[in-house]
Amino acid sequence: MNIQMIISGVGGQGVLLVTRIFSDFALREGYPLIGSEDHGMSQRGGSVITYLKIGDFNSPLVKRGGANILLSLERNEALKTLHYLRPSANGQNGGLGFINASDPNYMNDQIRNYLKEKGIEIYIFPADGVAWEMGSVQSTNIALIGFASAHPRFPFPPEKLRQSIDRVTPPKFRELSLKIFDKGFLEGKEMMNP
Repeated sequence: MNIQMIISGVGGQGVLLVTRIFSDFALREGYPLIGSEDHGMSQRGGSVITYLKIGDFNSPLVKRGGANILLSLERNEALKTLHYLRPSANGQNGGLGFINASDPNYMNDQIRNYLKEKGIEIYIFPADGVAWEMGSVQSTNIALIGFASAHPRFPFPPEKLRQSIDRVTPPKFRELSLKIFDKGFLEGKEMMNP
């Protein structure tokens, strides 16, 4: 497994918990892992970006056009980090982006056409709405992971991610987090595998 990921959002959305979940998965499966975090004013809703590389890599930073996966917990942060996604080339698929946003059409046509031209797939999902509906607004991150894990090319098996969520999530949130993951996964199945 050689995966380069970008996880973006703002302070308080749980970007670092998402990073811990994927790190737990990689370590349990025996994959090498390196990463780096870039915090703005994270305590005050500023940008937070995590670079995560799973596999045989020497440097923790993901270069522009190098990421296989983008998970963005906030729509504006997604726009700032889309350039990290890998375009399709030499028979390889382009990157996959999963964005938390309530409006599926928030990107303008120019951005959409550029992504399509580069073979980059973007999926927009109202993860905060799912988390809110299930009674845990702070679990937007878990809903987005569940949603992304329903994609056929998402390289992390959903059952293994569930185990990592079970291990990493604080005990008082564990049961609800797993239910939110499952709900995101089911909605992703419906949207991405009609």
